[in-house]
Amino acid sequence: MSQKDINKEIKDYIQRHPDRQFSVPKLAKIFNVKTKNYRQIKNILRELESQGIIIRHKRTYSSPSKRKAQIGTFDASALAKNYPFGFIDAENGDVKVYEENCLNAYNHDIVEFIVTKEAKRGPVGKIVKVIERKNSTLVGSAFKQDGHVFFVSDNPKFDTEVELLEVGDLTKITGKKVVVEVTDWGNRYQQVLPSGKIIEVLGALDDPNVDYLAIVTQYGLPTNFPEEVILEVEALPDTISKDEISRRKDFRNLVTFTIDPKTAKDFDDALSFEKMDNGTFKLYVHIADVSHYVKVPSALFGDALERGTSIYLLQNVIPMLPFKLSNELCSLQPDVDRLTMTVIIDYDAEFKALGSSVYPSVIRSDQRLSYEQVDVLFDQGDNEEIKPEVRNIIIEMRSLAQNLTQTRYARGSLDFDLPDSEFVFDEQGSPVDILRTHQTESHLFIEEFMLAANEFVAKLIARKCSAAIFRIHEPPNGEKITEFARTIKAYGFTFNFTHKDISTAIKQFLQSITDEKQHRVYDYLLLRSLMKAKYSYRNIGHFGLALKSYTHFTSPIRRFPDLVVHHLIKQYVFEWTSKRFSLNEIKTFAGHSSDMEVRAMTAERSLGELKKNRFMRENIGKVFDALIVNFNKRNIYVELDSFPIEGYIPLAAIGRDYFEFDPRHYVVVGKRSKQRFVLCQKLKVKVKRIIHDIEFEIVYE
Repeated sequence: MSQKDINKEIKDYIQRHPDRQFSVPKLAKIFNVKTKNYRQIKNILRELESQGIIIRHKRTYSSPSKRKAQIGTFDASALAKNYPFGFIDAENGDVKVYEENCLNAYNHDIVEFIVTKEAKRGPVGKIVKVIERKNSTLVGSAFKQDGHVFFVSDNPKFDTEVELLEVGDLTKITGKKVVVEVTDWGNRYQQVLPSGKIIEVLGALDDPNVDYLAIVTQYGLPTNFPEEVILEVEALPDTISKDEISRRKDFRNLVTFTIDPKTAKDFDDALSFEKMDNGTFKLYVHIADVSHYVKVPSALFGDALERGTSIYLLQNVIPMLPFKLSNELCSLQPDVDRLTMTVIIDYDAEFKALGSSVYPSVIRSDQRLSYEQVDVLFDQGDNEEIKPEVRNIIIEMRSLAQNLTQTRYARGSLDFDLPDSEFVFDEQGSPVDILRTHQTESHLFIEEFMLAANEFVAKLIARKCSAAIFRIHEPPNGEKITEFARTIKAYGFTFNFTHKDISTAIKQFLQSITDEKQHRVYDYLLLRSLMKAKYSYRNIGHFGLALKSYTHFTSPIRRFPDLVVHHLIKQYVFEWTSKRFSLNEIKTFAGHSSDMEVRAMTAERSLGELKKNRFMRENIGKVFDALIVNFNKRNIYVELDSFPIEGYIPLAAIGRDYFEFDPRHYVVVGKRSKQRFVLCQKLKVKVKRIIHDIEFEIVYE
């Protein structure tokens, strides 16, 4: 019998007996294969397993048809941290998959799986087939060992090395960042590595500009616009016609201004404010009318949908819209007429909202301000750089913003004290400093008015539209918030809640923290226990903002959902077009926009981590003060005091004792000495090694 025939016979035989499991000796006996030829049977079974035709149960094999197969996305995060399992993100929740049952799936692959056991802490499964690969092209570096050349991905979630074939001249890739295409996915169970070939050399590892190229390649980010998009943009008129102005509200006589970061190039929101003779107030939130230029259907609209969002990669921006739109026609620059959508909110003398409306409009900004300029005004009471008429309005608006903040917190909106990282670069693009920045009053000033406009528009489209897109934030998962409560109670904090008053418990807990280092630890632990906000066609409210309806309306230059909302207003409120988005279209917009938001955030975070690693390589040997911010079974996690940089200390590397993580009391304890490591504890550390993450070691004085 030929190899091809016996392969088919074994496959057919196993599939004809779905309720039976077969060992290699059993199959050899059935097909009269001698003991010395067992390898032939093993190779056939390995091939059938890799194709998902059969599944392995330790030393036996069977057809997967006896259990209902499901589809999900493989998450290798735990495997990448040396845990013996991964997870499948499936429709009905996470399914744990132990390493020997992962087949040759890697992070984000779409897989077919079966549930093999319903365990106390959730279902356990087995991957039977990889349906779609998500990591065929990888970015990283190569090294030589024992006569072979191997590749290590920059993505820590790609949890294995790749053997490189057809390398050629090794000197051309030594010390270089390379792009590899995986051609064979190997076999986890038999410890056969994936293999591949180099398809591009990006540049030298010590070149800081290569970091940007690596991230763009790794995440498949679009750096160029298609030709049909460029042609559409070039055809757009540079001026606004009189007919277009005539059908809009004309607010060019209002004192109007923008407030943005100093480095901003596009300005999609502006403000005006009026005090009326009867003591009431009118707030005007003007948002760039991108929908006027990005029609439905058009190549521009389709490309904006595909991109989903602008991506901010430190010194570089990958915009959602071409330059002529994002930085010119739609940018609310001073002293030029611009088309907008304006939300007007009326307030009484005590700043209680009386009513709201929205109009297609035209404005003319009087001044472009930075956050820093407004903070000077708030801190010192004056700033000569701000025009007097603009300054007076901002001072009047300050009381409204403060009142909106108080009202928002009173209804249960959550307030996290989460600093951002701000990088300082030299002329070559290498980081020379990393600052920990906090939100200032000017940021909160703008945020309150944008939140007010978004909330009004959400209520409007919920009432007017048959299908609409919302920004939702679901209440926290009961198990995660219970685990968080258990953790902080171990440190003496009060956190009593029922599912009806979780937001109250969270708010009271956050208000009880006054120490900055405690905020650095507990705010992040709490945030990780909450759900992530996303876009949806379902209007189920926003837990974090304590709102029943919320959407994104105020940033259509950089967010696709905002552009959709502008079109919805024109479709349903003003009926400027007979086009109506269907429910299926809205579902597609919401799902894809959420995915693209995650991609952008992951890419931005990954580039930040590359820069932090590069920065710390220049500080090897230095001793730093650090704060313990978290634990798991293997590591203590610390954040440096002087820089917003996090790393880990392996428990096994501490020495002096055998240390274990005690999840009940959320501490690390020495088995013999009973020495304890606790959250918020100060340590002195120095860098031991940097691969994907930064490994520190404790410095004892």
